[in-house]
Amino acid sequence: MTRRSKCIAALTTAAISGLAFATDAPPGDAGAQWQFAAGPYLWLPTVSGTLRFSLPGGGADASSGPYNYLQNLRFALMLQGDARKGDWSVFADAIYLNFGRHDSSVNSTSGVLGTRETQKDVQTSFAGTLVQLGGGRTVVRQGWGYIDAIAGLRYLGVKATLDAALGATAGSRPGATTNFHVGQMQNIFDGFAGVRGRATLTTDGAWYIPFYLDVGTGTSKFTWQALTGVAYATKRVDFGVLYRYLAFYGSGDQLVQTLRFSGPSVNVTFKF
Repeated sequence: MTRRSKCIAALTTAAISGLAFATDAPPGDAGAQWQFAAGPYLWLPTVSGTLRFSLPGGGADASSGPYNYLQNLRFALMLQGDARKGDWSVFADAIYLNFGRHDSSVNSTSGVLGTRETQKDVQTSFAGTLVQLGGGRTVVRQGWGYIDAIAGLRYLGVKATLDAALGATAGSRPGATTNFHVGQMQNIFDGFAGVRGRATLTTDGAWYIPFYLDVGTGTSKFTWQALTGVAYATKRVDFGVLYRYLAFYGSGDQLVQTLRFSGPSVNVTFKF
């Protein structure tokens, strides 16, 4: 099987196995039974950022991405879900992405890598696991829709590698090239708070705009996420086309200096 075929198969698996994120069931009466929303979804984010690698005698800041799904993706898995009882709700989100090697540029170097001019070839790879758990309470409920206040915890586990071809200034004989490889990991735990909800576009509520916004901090200096789009609701199934953005900003010698996920998603949500 070709790499392109493997990538398409991985994306198909992600689409079939996902659970809904933003098109959750609307709030009901305080004494209502639990309501659940689940269904396949597909998010195709562009992934980019800057990674800081610790090296003998110094370090290197290397750009990461933007990664191309059909060329670089090795595996993807996305699972999300939502449960609601009256004004109270809980939600979860889990994503795993594994990208192969990608041509990158080194923004600054020191130590074993020498100066930027000694670089003949630089590549990075990236694999990340995102897990988000949160809860919310409806604070506004009107004829046009509702707004939930939310809070939760977001975890990001990152594994990245840097591969470079070094020139003679790194200690080899004149004209020789030495391959250099380093791999690092970082676990990021951030708390977040924000809002989510929906605004109806038609009097029957069939067409609506789902929205989500949060900000947070913790291991990261700052993280934020936003999502919106348009959706159509039937009695048992919702269909949505959304756009999602998620970013992390680190500091100091952390591996993740900046990391951004942005792109469209397609949701099919079954309510029960």
